[in-house]
Amino acid sequence: MEDNNRKDMVIAGKLHKTHGVRGDLKVEIYPPNFKMPERIYIKNKEGGFKALDVLAYSKKKGLIKFKGYEDLDKAKELKHKYFYVEKAKLPKLKEDEFYVYQLIDKEVIFNGNNIGKVIEVDDRLSTAYLIIKCADEKVRHLPFISEFIKKIDEEKNTIEVDLPQGWLTL
Repeated sequence: MEDNNRKDMVIAGKLHKTHGVRGDLKVEIYPPNFKMPERIYIKNKEGGFKALDVLAYSKKKGLIKFKGYEDLDKAKELKHKYFYVEKAKLPKLKEDEFYVYQLIDKEVIFNGNNIGKVIEVDDRLSTAYLIIKCADEKVRHLPFISEFIKKIDEEKNTIEVDLPQGWLTL
C-alpha cells in the first residue's frame, strides 16, 4: 500500500542496522512515551509512503521486525531509513512541550518584525536550540528557553522571540 500525499505523517524514529539473521532491525524512537503502532511507514524512492506491518517489537532490546521482511536480506532493504506515523499516533504533550515538526518552518518574529524562519531544531544538548535562517541569509542558533521564546502561535505559524542583545549582529 503506497500513498504519496500524506500530510498527516511525521518522523517518529529511525531504523538502523540489522541484528541477527531473522530480520530484526535496531530501532531508535524519537518521541518520549511512544507506543509502537501495528503499522508504520517509510518513504520509497519516489517520496511516497510505503506501509510496514510490525511483526515484533521490543522496546527493551530496541529491536523491531516487519511482516514480509523476516530474513536478513529483506530486512537489509529497510536499514538506515526514517519511519513515519500519523500525527494522531504520537503521545499527547504537556502544554509547553512541542514536537520538532511543530517548530520547523515557523516564522520568527522579534519586535513585530519577521527576522527569519526555523529550519531545524538541535536537541542533542541539555538545552534545545532553534536553528534560524535569518532575513540576512545567516544561520543563527537560539536557545529554546522561556527567556527567549515568548509565544508559539500554531494558527499563525509564528514564534515570537525576545533576543539577547547583539544576537542579530552575530
